[in-house]
Amino acid sequence: MLEVDYSQRLNGLIEQVNWDIQLPVEMSEYFASNGEASNSFPTDERSNQRISIRTRGLLWSEVALPFCPRPSRPIGIYTRDFSRTGAGFLSSLQFFPEEEVRIVLPTFWVRVRVTRVRRLGDACFEIGTILLQKYSPSENAFEPTPSTQMQSTH
Repeated sequence: MLEVDYSQRLNGLIEQVNWDIQLPVEMSEYFASNGEASNSFPTDERSNQRISIRTRGLLWSEVALPFCPRPSRPIGIYTRDFSRTGAGFLSSLQFFPEEEVRIVLPTFWVRVRVTRVRRLGDACFEIGTILLQKYSPSENAFEPTPSTQMQSTH
């Protein structure tokens, strides 16, 4: 029963958010490529295999940087790939290293920390993260968490 409620709530929220990610033309087949991910570049020496999983998900900001307040509402994202220790996704918003976000997906949800960002277009950023925590489907995924800002050490 809980999984049904989780799925229904996620699907309802996915239908309510603005999907303003603008994929570049060369990514027109984006959702068609799932499975084992190839290396991003010739000298890519990752220690964990990545699996391409292309789906829509929701993101909530949990720890923002002081100069960049984030909305408390969910943001629509497209997942890119997952490994044992991290995840990649596409967003219409630019995030910055050290921000922490919650990503809610159909079969699980995670908390991750942003490690890298690359602009792909006007409203498309590729975000790389490290995994902080993985959770099974639960109503806790949707709990409003006030976005906290990192405190300056100066």
